[in-house]
Amino acid sequence: MSRELLFRFLFFCLFFWETVLPAMAGGLPAAGLYTYIERTGDRKIEFYWKAVVKNDQVLVHVFEKGKSFFNICKSDGATLKWKIKNRKRHDINAERKGDNLYISGIRNGKPYEKTVTIDSRPWFQPLSFSLGNFLDSSQTKITFWTIRADTIETIALQAVKMGGETITVCNRPMDSWKIEVRPAGILSPFWHGSYWFRKEDNLFLRYRSVHGLPGTEETVVELIKEPD
Repeated sequence: MSRELLFRFLFFCLFFWETVLPAMAGGLPAAGLYTYIERTGDRKIEFYWKAVVKNDQVLVHVFEKGKSFFNICKSDGATLKWKIKNRKRHDINAERKGDNLYISGIRNGKPYEKTVTIDSRPWFQPLSFSLGNFLDSSQTKITFWTIRADTIETIALQAVKMGGETITVCNRPMDSWKIEVRPAGILSPFWHGSYWFRKEDNLFLRYRSVHGLPGTEETVVELIKEPD
């Protein structure tokens, strides 16, 4: 795989709308819609999320015009089910049973079905929700599985706690925790992305990375509005 293809692959794995979700730490952030914006050069896209607790599960919905992602997660951040809809092109469901991911539905307007065997490591689909819960654990590093949203391929990733940092979001300084995400294994040196979470409630605040070869404009995703 060339380095350019690797960067493109990791972009879709790590940051395809659904990953920008606030995290749960002994509860959820305030109810309502949260707004984020992704910027790459002059390109800007806004999207929204909402999350509710039902019994011992967290239901997370991320959406923007024409696209939606729905996740059912355990309170520790592990994903149980995932659904992606993109107008008439995609309507795909994924579910974990043991060490298998069962994926089926409609992809590019055609029936689609496959089973992927993984291992006992957790499945994290909405990364910013799941990684926020990782902050509350005693672990300093974790590896996990995630599904690439454009090709429905599965990849193993690793996340490492990087310590505290004060950043400016929504025009005010916020104390945050930083996490660095890389591919697991031999691809680890070739790419990384950084996530910041608010210390007081593990709310996802910002993501930064370059999704291409040297000279490619940086992609930044940031919280721009909390519920009133």
